[in-house]
Order: sequence, then C-alpha cells, then structure tokens
Amino acid sequence: MADAAQSRAAHLLMVCVLGLLTAVAPLSIDTYLPAMPALAKQFDVSPSYVQYSLSLFFVGLGFGQLVYGPVSDRFGRRPILYFGLVLYLIASVACALSTSVAMLIVARLVQGLGAAAGPVIARAIVRDWFSGAKAASVMSFVVMVMGAAPLLAPMLGSLILFVGEWQLIFWMLVGYSVVALAVLTFLLAESHPPNRRVRDRSLAAQYLGYLSLLGRLPVVLYLACGGLMFGALFSYVAAASFVYIDQFGVDPLFFGFYFSGNIISMLIGTFINGRIVERFGYRPLLGIAVANTLICAAVLLATTSTGLGGFWGVAVPLFFLLSTVGVAGANTVAGLLDMAPDASGAVSALFGVFQFACGAIATWAVGVVGGDANAMAIVMLSAASGAVAAYLALRRWAPAPRLEMA
Repeated sequence: MADAAQSRAAHLLMVCVLGLLTAVAPLSIDTYLPAMPALAKQFDVSPSYVQYSLSLFFVGLGFGQLVYGPVSDRFGRRPILYFGLVLYLIASVACALSTSVAMLIVARLVQGLGAAAGPVIARAIVRDWFSGAKAASVMSFVVMVMGAAPLLAPMLGSLILFVGEWQLIFWMLVGYSVVALAVLTFLLAESHPPNRRVRDRSLAAQYLGYLSLLGRLPVVLYLACGGLMFGALFSYVAAASFVYIDQFGVDPLFFGFYFSGNIISMLIGTFINGRIVERFGYRPLLGIAVANTLICAAVLLATTSTGLGGFWGVAVPLFFLLSTVGVAGANTVAGLLDMAPDASGAVSALFGVFQFACGAIATWAVGVVGGDANAMAIVMLSAASGAVAAYLALRRWAPAPRLEMA
C-alpha cells in the first residue's frame, strides 16, 4: 500500500512538472493578450500588425520543435530543455526592452524558438514512460495542468497592466523561466538514458527520417487532424482581445475573466478525456472532438454573421467549441506516438510543427479577414472542416489499433 501511494505521488509530481515546463508556451501567448490593443495604439499600427507578433511566435514555436525532437532522441531530454529555457529567458528580456513593434516581433520569434523545448520534450518524456491509452491518459492530465496557464495568464496580464506597463508582462516571464530552470534541475530526472539514444545515425539522417514519417499515411492524417484543431483554438487566441475589448467593450482589466471562462471548458474536456480514454480508446474520442468543433464553429459563424444573441451569441458557442480542443490534442499525440514508438522525439516534434504552423496560419488569417468575431468564426469553421476530413480519412485508410477495436 505504501509503495502504491509513493508511486501515485511520484506520478502526480511528474505530471505537475511536465505541465509547468509545457506551460511556458501558453503563458507566453495568453499573458500578452490583454496588452495587444494597447500595443496597437502605442505603436500606432493596425491590430493585424500586432497579431503578427503572435504569428511569428508560433513560427518559432513550430520550427523549434522540428529541431529539438531528433536532437533529444540523440542527446537526451534534459540538455535540450536547458538550452530552450535559457534561450527563452534571453528572448524574454529582449521583449521587455523592445522599443518598437518590429523589435518586439523579432524577439517574439526567438522567444518562440526557446519555448518550443517545453512541449516537444514533455510529449517525448510521456512516451518514454507510457504507451497507448495510458499515454493518452497521462497526456490529458499534463494538458490539464498546463491549462492552468491559459486559465490564469490573461487575468494575470490584466492585473499587470493595471499596475504597470506591458513590459512588466515580459519581466514576469523572465521570472517564470528562472523558476522552470530550477524545477528542471531539482525535480526532473532524465527519461531517455544513453542506452536508448539514437547513436547509429547522424543528425542529418535523423532529420531525413522526418520524410519517412511523412510517408506514413496515418501519421500525416493524425498531424493534419490535430494541427487543424489547434488552428481553431489559436483563431480564438488571436481574436479574443479585440473581440471582447474593442467589439464588445469589455474593460481590459476584466478581459482575463472572460477569456478564462472558455479555457475552463477546455480543462473540463481534457479532465473527462483523461478519466475515460482507457475505457473507450483515443480514436473514438478524437472523432467526437472534431465533430463537436465543426458543429460549434458552424453555429458561431451563423451568430456572428447575423448578430443573433450579441455577446452571448459568440460566448456560448465558443465555450462548447473549446471544450474538446484539449481532447483532440491529447488523443492525437497518443495516436502519433503509437505510430512511431521508436522515434517519439521526432514524431512529437512533427506534431508541434503542424500544431503551431496551423496556429500561425490561423492567426494570420484572422487578421487578414478582419480580426473580429466573424473573421474568427470563418477561420474556425475552415479549420474544423479540415480536421473532420482528416479524421474521416483516418478511419477509412488507417486501421484502428488493437486496443481501439475492443
């Protein structure tokens, strides 16, 4: 009994540590959101130009994961986490010291490169220790812990803006990176020991291995499905501050509470997924997630196009839409890791690339279409339609894993 309790405590600690390290990315995104309208006014640029700072962050986040995955398969997980966190710390200082929006955009790109180490290495660590539905369950709880970041970050950002200027947000992120480095040093052991590391191929050969992974149809379909679902999420992230503050007149101080209400729905969904995925399987639950997103996005487009329901016509569909984004993420990762258990770092990196490439495209598209609630709904519906198409193709051409057939 004592051993079981000790095992549960160690399991809980591991989930919390991985959640904290992975939360570096969403903290960098969501704490910054309340400041975006003010930044547009301060630098006298259009909202879409400020949204590019978010898009470039996603570019760095995606490209960084492409680099870190195979390197971590070769050299271990901890050294790559150290490198990423130190790079993130330096870039956060540069963000705080930015004197123009152009300088801020470049610093955000580098910040994204540093932040990329957290999510890609966390997913690889989960696969180092777990597989199949158990990996999906663990990943769900990691996502749920990580979800505390977007839940609290906008409120924290609003409070920081109440007492200081936007630069203070980035100094807070500097402090968070220092804490993350301390946690990595004292609480996270290496999960990929030397005897399991890739030694028989050069790094160039490992990167070329991405091409072989992309030659596997199930891998590509999982990547498309999960990436497009996150495209729908980041459409909301890009537009939220302008929709709530500019379109509906919400005080910036209270923006975080409105934003976080929808994140609560995502946490609820990922918690439920973590509890039931071992019973029902990750692929059926992935299907439910993409179907829900498509239906809610269609309702959202109808309400934003007609003005039906005003604020609540936007808020209610968003609440239900976001409830299954985390479900899709956790179950996509489980499916991908089962497709390539011998290259968990590489396939995890590919998911990060697709995820944040879709995020970058979605945030750019929201700005191009208009940056308002209707633009957000259009991009969400497009992303959800693609995710459903990828899932249906997955069911048609890729056999379900044995666990899922039961």
